[in-house]
Amino acid sequence: MSTRFEPMHRAAIFIGLCASFAIQAAEWPSKPLRLILPSQAGTSADVAARAIAQQLTAKWKQPVIVDNRPGAGAIVATEALAKSPADGYTFGWALAAHAVNPSLYDKLPYDTEHDFSGVTLLYALKAVVVTAAGSTAKDIDTFIQLARSTPGSLHFTSALTGSIPHILAELFKRNNRLDIQYIPYKGSVAAQTDVAAGRVAIMFDVLPGALPQIRAGRLKPLAVVGDVPAKELPSVPTLPGLLPQKALAGWNGIMVPSATPKSRVTALNAALIAAIRSPELEERLVTLTVDVMTSEPNAFDAFIRDEIARWGDLVRRTGIKLE
Repeated sequence: MSTRFEPMHRAAIFIGLCASFAIQAAEWPSKPLRLILPSQAGTSADVAARAIAQQLTAKWKQPVIVDNRPGAGAIVATEALAKSPADGYTFGWALAAHAVNPSLYDKLPYDTEHDFSGVTLLYALKAVVVTAAGSTAKDIDTFIQLARSTPGSLHFTSALTGSIPHILAELFKRNNRLDIQYIPYKGSVAAQTDVAAGRVAIMFDVLPGALPQIRAGRLKPLAVVGDVPAKELPSVPTLPGLLPQKALAGWNGIMVPSATPKSRVTALNAALIAAIRSPELEERLVTLTVDVMTSEPNAFDAFIRDEIARWGDLVRRTGIKLE
């Protein structure tokens, strides 16, 4: 008797389990969420992340907590994300450094291409070359002339060694055969201070970081890296030929541990795109001088793979290596 009804009993269990999973999926998120950020408080990424977190908190009626984990060129935060539960309640802020680090370090505490799944690209950044406001260099061409006339006497810098602005600076030096020396800094504030004082000749920086100093009259822009002018600096000429085709001088996005259920990745993608394209957030991002760029999860994964290859080639060409 019991044998006759065993298939029906199994079917009932299966249906019950499916219903349970459906309820769990429908209830997500049912507890606080965490956004791991590889930047310190007060940076442009931190401002954007907290604005997005506010939007998501209002949408989900669950707090989204921004967890600042700066250090080691985003490796500290990325490792924390890799070790987090893959349940959709923890997601991470990805910087362009995520795609560059595999070429800079012989060993990372995670597998860049397999331990994470992309959720969406959020926005792109432009890079700018700046000098002291009182510098005799009026544009990038006059700086090149100055550097060639005084070989070995000028210095250049970027916010972080191994960052995309640093790679671009090394390419600029290499392509123009300049005898100028790199000075490393641990952050943009110290680097900008020495450039503004004339102790360092030029700096390759991202626009959100440099623009306040430019507007304050402490730094002078010589060129915007790329083929397209910056709308915030319409009279500043471009510096083409450094960025690889389809590459960005900087970008920010969201990723999760690779085992995160696809349904939750899809839900995160939709919520994040709605948040960053909301009128409130678009207005905030205008002040950060970034270009909103969103994507589907698979497209973001493909973009990261392409970025790893693009910047890996340039890291090898410049010879930059970190330990």
